[in-house]
Amino acid sequence: MLRNRLKTRLAVSLILIAAMASTNVFAQYQQESEETPRTRRQQEEVYSESALRRFEIVTLVSLPFTAIHSFLMMRGIQMIRQNEFAPELTGKNFRIIGASAVSLALFIGVWDWLHTHDKDPSQPLMPNSTPPPPPQRVELNDWDVDDSDGLVVPLVHFRF
Repeated sequence: MLRNRLKTRLAVSLILIAAMASTNVFAQYQQESEETPRTRRQQEEVYSESALRRFEIVTLVSLPFTAIHSFLMMRGIQMIRQNEFAPELTGKNFRIIGASAVSLALFIGVWDWLHTHDKDPSQPLMPNSTPPPPPQRVELNDWDVDDSDGLVVPLVHFRF
């Protein structure tokens, strides 16, 4: 009896796994075949972001780094005040750490916004730069060696 239940459960679970796998494959097949001109056009569009979106990205990306620096600054201050290597931080200290992290991240976001809000995002960062000249290729016959140059190993271009 117990053996029949285990066989039944195993059969039901295998049927469910097969059904889930087949629906997943069918759904992927439909997504690939439903490529319309509208979806193709959306894929070809060039990414552009507004100045406020850039402000949001820069502020949120800088937040973890400012939190780490705020923690290290508060710990350093408490190390000096308590004259201990591992000072105990209170809840007030952690509120100060959070407030300084957020304010520093906002400062970084505002600073970036002030310096980039009136520029075209597709404009190159260094508009006056010229591409470097192509490297000059020197053709040397490695097997034609003068005796005055010494011994030349042609595969690695070492001169002794």
